[in-house]
Amino acid sequence: MITYKYQTIIFHDVRIWEMIRNKIKLDFGENIFLLSWRTKQELGFTVRYHKGLVPSECQYQAGRYHYQQQIHLDFFTESAMSWFCLKYIDNEVIDN
Repeated sequence: MITYKYQTIIFHDVRIWEMIRNKIKLDFGENIFLLSWRTKQELGFTVRYHKGLVPSECQYQAGRYHYQQQIHLDFFTESAMSWFCLKYIDNEVIDN
């Protein structure tokens, strides 16, 4: 699942981000993610690894919430976020 917020994209499934990350590496080279300023300068976002608190899917589970590993992309402009969505997020494959 992917969540869109104001200038932020949240990947709830890390595997989806890994597929998109591999596409970016093909377009910009292997070193694009080695330095954070390169993604900021060339792609307009920074990558943030986050543990988000989400509701549990099973109603019989002990807690009502659990932590989920998430990837947050924080964009600096709306145009950079729009370009990223058009270029890398395939709406036919990924359900939003």
